Amino acid sequence: MAGRAVSAWVSDDVAEAVTLEARRESRSPAQLAAQAVRFFMALPREARASVNALDNLGTPDQRRAALNEVARALNNAEFEMTCQRMAPHSLELMPDGMSDEALDAEAVRLTKAALKRGA
Repeated sequence: MAGRAVSAWVSDDVAEAVTLEARRESRSPAQLAAQAVRFFMALPREARASVNALDNLGTPDQRRAALNEVARALNNAEFEMTCQRMAPHSLELMPDGMSDEALDAEAVRLTKAALKRGA
């Protein structure tokens, strides 16, 4: 994809965080920054104005609470997307004619097994 460079001045802390996160994700800092800019610019103008207001007027606690809400919304959207993509395949795995009680029992069994593995 053809593109242009866009530069920004950030604090040393932000620059270091970008470098570390890019390394963790096996990406370049430029790739991480490009994704951040694409995300920000995809927001409606009003949402970008809210980000600016939080940056300029919000307390650190208010900014953290807002970021937590955004993270929660993104996680919920990803979960819903994953469920929608998995739904057609999950029907293929279910034996024909399985009763609701048998399905519930299997769900409980799988949940218990997953909890044991996580413990």
